[in-house]
Amino acid sequence: EHTPAPTPSRAIYGFVLYLLFKTLFILYVLWAFIPLDVFKAIGLDFLPDKYFALFVPILVLTAVTLFAFFIYPALSLLLTSDIDEVNTIVDPQTIIRCQHEYLNNENCNQKIDNPYSKSWQQGKFCQKHLAINEIPNSPKVKNDKIKNYCDCLKDEKCLLKRNPNHLKKILARKPIPAVSDLNISDVCKKLYKK
Repeated sequence: EHTPAPTPSRAIYGFVLYLLFKTLFILYVLWAFIPLDVFKAIGLDFLPDKYFALFVPILVLTAVTLFAFFIYPALSLLLTSDIDEVNTIVDPQTIIRCQHEYLNNENCNQKIDNPYSKSWQQGKFCQKHLAINEIPNSPKVKNDKIKNYCDCLKDEKCLLKRNPNHLKKILARKPIPAVSDLNISDVCKKLYKK
């Protein structure tokens, strides 16, 4: 696993890089300020022109400025969702629960997969109860709760799939209500309907 903690090898590499760049900076300053006659007397007549002592830093600063003020914001704007997409209002990782009500007035609470698949209208029912609740005045059934309570994004880290007894421990506790987005259609009705 990657960690920013300082390991002995990282400490050595960091120190070597620090010394290297410090040395290169000192050589750059010496090259920029010592006259060419001194270098020629030593036998160093192959050094670049002093013009590059100013040209290269100015070129680098110009490139950084262009990137920071034009290229980076343009890339950010390209990656931004369109204004009419659902992702601008709701978080795609939000867990939305099924609102199907059983005879004993309990809710199903199964996780709804892709609740905004059809439109901006938030889906209210899981796959199992979607067909039942689309029919008006359909009779309520006994509590046939779905046993899959898993909300894990990755199956390999799911405790319920690794340990079947974990569900009993979860059901024994009093649950904390899950954080969820407000239904956008309800928000619009409250804000704009009189």
